[in-house]
Amino acid sequence: MPYSDKEKQKAWNKAYEKVRKRKCRRAYQEAYQKAYRDAHKRKTRRVVSKEEQAERRKIYAKNYRKANPEKARLHSRKRRALKLGNGHETYTEGYIFERDGWICGICGRKINKRLKYPDPYSKSIDHIIPVIRGGADAPINIQAAHLRCNLSKNAGCGGQLRLIG
Repeated sequence: MPYSDKEKQKAWNKAYEKVRKRKCRRAYQEAYQKAYRDAHKRKTRRVVSKEEQAERRKIYAKNYRKANPEKARLHSRKRRALKLGNGHETYTEGYIFERDGWICGICGRKINKRLKYPDPYSKSIDHIIPVIRGGADAPINIQAAHLRCNLSKNAGCGGQLRLIG
């Protein structure tokens, strides 16, 4: 069935409109870019010194550490273990304390969940074999401890004996 003249005209008009819109859009974009090229360069290419970039990174890291203390501690422990060539497995402090039943692995007394960091009987994570002496940063080598017990143990293996006997 042959096309009528009206249908041919409609098809031609549609094709012409597409081409015209594309040409108009392209011409508009080019004119806009020419007119505002300098303004765009000033906005998008702001020159920042390396010192300023370093300062911004420090501020960001400090704020991130404040907002995510457990992630920051995990990152520090992981980095330290890998730097010393020891193994690392991801874990959370909550998992360790629940696994150990909130009991200190060094002295055997209960750990108070409500006490916070400066308190000597607050919670802390203790590596049975210290990372500095070749112990892995993995749940198998970690126990819950009071802060005072952990600090008095220092980098020794004193907490290991309670697990054996």
